[in-house]
Amino acid sequence: MRKLNMAFVPGLILLLVSLFTWGYQLKNGLIVTGMRNPFSWGLYIATFAFFVGIAAGGLIVSSSVYLFNLEQLKPFTRVASLSAFASIMAAAAVILPDLGRVDRIYNLLLHPNFRSPLIWDVIVVSAYTVLTFLSVYFQLLPDWKKEGRGFLNGWTRKLSQEEVESIAARWSRRIAIVGLPVAILIHTITALIFATQASRSWWYTAILPPDFIAVAVASGTALVLVIAILVVGKEGFNQYAGAFNILARIAASALAVHFFFVAMDILIHWWWGSPEALSTLGLVFKRYGPVYLVEIALPALVMVYFFSEKGGRSAGSLLLGCALLFTGVFAHRLMLMFPAFNQFPLSLSLPGMEVESWHYPIAVGVFKAGAPVFAGSWPYVPTIFELAVDLLPFGLALLVISLMVSAYNFLPQKR
Repeated sequence: MRKLNMAFVPGLILLLVSLFTWGYQLKNGLIVTGMRNPFSWGLYIATFAFFVGIAAGGLIVSSSVYLFNLEQLKPFTRVASLSAFASIMAAAAVILPDLGRVDRIYNLLLHPNFRSPLIWDVIVVSAYTVLTFLSVYFQLLPDWKKEGRGFLNGWTRKLSQEEVESIAARWSRRIAIVGLPVAILIHTITALIFATQASRSWWYTAILPPDFIAVAVASGTALVLVIAILVVGKEGFNQYAGAFNILARIAASALAVHFFFVAMDILIHWWWGSPEALSTLGLVFKRYGPVYLVEIALPALVMVYFFSEKGGRSAGSLLLGCALLFTGVFAHRLMLMFPAFNQFPLSLSLPGMEVESWHYPIAVGVFKAGAPVFAGSWPYVPTIFELAVDLLPFGLALLVISLMVSAYNFLPQKR
């Protein structure tokens, strides 16, 4: 518990740094980032997908406990719902800097294009935020009634403790019934934003949505595991070792499904051997080979370790495994961007050109006297400003989790 309370200060620092840098970006425009014409999506969108996945996985765990009566995991439903709520808040926050002119976001609501997956993502993210809030709210309601404090609980004053507990149990289950399909839907729609882009062969595959769900279950379960271990502390680890082992096995099983999808996707790209597909694979294994190695090696190591008998013996080993898993999943989100945006779908071959083909229109975005306005390629590297602004969701998630855990009871509930 104390370790989570200590997260408040780092979270506040990260949040303040990101907000200050975001103010600089709002003043000077998105040109301060490393994104340009060929890279319209970058670090912000990768981080958005990362947190949406964790949020989906958290509510999947919480809802599954209620729906499938997973007795050993019932003590951690509050933690699972909290992890989902904090993560979806983080995801919603990080998408705002990527919009550039965030003051015009109202146009998205006034003039929605329902043929675009983006508006559906806005809808499900908003609905998911409400659902995760209600999930946390109703699970904490009995404690708030008993303690005579809490948030939005004035309506319970005329009710008995037993009545409040009955209402909370009934509504927690109802939210679980709705929450499970919505949790799956939110990451499916996020995946469809990528998978419906026919011009990007790296994304244009039916495998992407189910693979996103597999990664979401792995990363979301890992965050539940981390918060649960820190909440119970060393003194409570042995008591809930069985539950921690189950969570580790769930994460490992989801990773196994993920690697199956990855293998199928790579095999199909290689099998047909079109120039575009081979060029993309060349980017994956050559130019971005080190990042791809992190994406594959770290989760694979965690998967094998969590399946082993030693995988859940100590809190330190579980926390280390989760940290490695998060690193690998974040690299996975980055690798969505790099190969896709470096494979240019349109090029021209004109007489007298010094090069065989000219990728069009690859504009560098910055005019400098004597420098070319157009370039053959644009290797994307996030700037220091992007990195600073991208601290926003991490700081917000830390703050939400630390404040909630310090203010209310998220210790394992009696079975």
